[in-house]
Amino acid sequence: MAEGGYWMIRTIRSGRVIEKSQFYVGERRPRAKRRKGNSSAKKKDGNAMSAVRRYARLMNCNFAAGAGILLTLHYDAVHLPADKTAAERELENFWRRLGYRLKKAGCELKATGITSELDGETGERVRLHHHLIISREGVAVTRNEKGELRALVGGVELREVWKLGGVDIERISEGQEDLTGIAVYFLGQVEAGEDEKRWKSTRNLKKPVIESERVSAMSRVLRAPGGATVSEIGHYDEANGSHYIRYIRRPRQKVGGNREMALARGELDEAPPETGGGR
Repeated sequence: MAEGGYWMIRTIRSGRVIEKSQFYVGERRPRAKRRKGNSSAKKKDGNAMSAVRRYARLMNCNFAAGAGILLTLHYDAVHLPADKTAAERELENFWRRLGYRLKKAGCELKATGITSELDGETGERVRLHHHLIISREGVAVTRNEKGELRALVGGVELREVWKLGGVDIERISEGQEDLTGIAVYFLGQVEAGEDEKRWKSTRNLKKPVIESERVSAMSRVLRAPGGATVSEIGHYDEANGSHYIRYIRRPRQKVGGNREMALARGELDEAPPETGGGR
């Protein structure tokens, strides 16, 4: 271990998605070799990826593995807002109407979403619309005579609750356990800025569980336990030992006899119960 500090491994649990990052803490951090090409552009890219990960954690805690429904809310020509501020007011009004109907059905609205103003590929301005995910609780998803998905709350079509244009609906399947790709898609359509200005969420969403562990020596690389599916593994920086990995832990299984031994062999990934709370 380097003099004057120590190594930490931070573990973030969001549903069945686990992230681990390794980093050094202390005043006398090992010096990394300066690399060519370091620039403000790279810093911006890093900030953007950090925002994606924060948003993906929120999604994974609340809407992954079949727990959510993807919605795109469009405006018709009559109801198109003048600007993004007006559009966000319409989104808040929709949440209030939807929350009211869900409450009458004995359920609670859980949602997160963005107001899209940019083309995610070109960066050009686009017609205002909204992308969001809501909980499936209290929402019946069926198909109409054309085979198109429709969503009903208390027997009322979601389009009637929205009132301002069309609604596109897509289920999040039980196999979609890591929603990072959706977070990338959402945030690619909004201006960079503070999290609370980029996306909106209801206050009742679960938050990820974060743990930090001090380790006696720097690990060569972080590894996923046996049976896990690796979603992302970062570059291992030999100069300063920093590393990152994200994986989906396999479902818990009953282990006869000695659970601790199974954990030690990496056959299971210990996960404490998730906590609730809002932003």
